[in-house]
Amino acid sequence: MSQSLAEMVRDKIDAGALPLDRPAQLWAGQGSGGSCAACDQPILSSQVEFEPQYEGRAAFRLHVGCHGLWEAERHRRGYLPDD
Repeated sequence: MSQSLAEMVRDKIDAGALPLDRPAQLWAGQGSGGSCAACDQPILSSQVEFEPQYEGRAAFRLHVGCHGLWEAERHRRGYLPDD
């Protein structure tokens, strides 16, 4: 049985692959073809790509839906937008 996208996001947060703290900046734009840090699928140029940026951490990108699930999980764990 395959994992749901929400489970994938939770597992990546638990493993430290996706952070919980608020990014220093958040960019959005046209997909670059790179892999989504949550689902590992390419983010096509016809899709929107989110790029949370952190000091001292490599950049990563997320699909719109993956970004929403990541934000929801951050909030569920108590990391609110104004933290």
